[in-house]
Amino acid sequence: MTCAERVRRQQLIQTAEGYLDLAMVLDDCLPLDLLHRYKLAELSIACLSQVCKPEGHEPYILFLKGQAARLAERYNESIGFLQQSSRLDPDNIHANLALGWCYKRIDRLDLAIETMELAVEIDNDSAIAHYNLACYWALANQPKTAVLHLSHAFSLNPDYRNYVSDEPDFNAIRNDVDFLELTSIPV
Repeated sequence: MTCAERVRRQQLIQTAEGYLDLAMVLDDCLPLDLLHRYKLAELSIACLSQVCKPEGHEPYILFLKGQAARLAERYNESIGFLQQSSRLDPDNIHANLALGWCYKRIDRLDLAIETMELAVEIDNDSAIAHYNLACYWALANQPKTAVLHLSHAFSLNPDYRNYVSDEPDFNAIRNDVDFLELTSIPV
């Protein structure tokens, strides 16, 4: 691969990342409608599709394509990209986190849980993996398992306590004694 090809590949990847970053930043302060998210996703995927000779970058390119499809709410397409990324780089939990998120949106809670369990196996010190797994177990109405993972998330990163009150995934277990004990504010 020539130097020019490497530079071009890097430019295309960075441009695709830029479209995704723009969508996320805008969505935080001024939520984008689906049409605009779809357009940014398409621009990102178009850049990534132009990458020639992606040797060594395939898992990341597939991950970015998955994130772009997810942005456009094309969850099944996103799942395909993310599964390929995960197969090529099985130790990277980011694809698993995104996969779980997509599975939840297509009502495949069983696969969301399975994927997050794998993420926790890969990195047991990932607070976000434990938090997401707690959310999915709560949705499955399994409060003991949800509380176990939520407790682990809190021990890894106490900031996750701040998200629980606004998280609708926990609604099914909000009256569970163990959940109340874990999430109550100590006096």
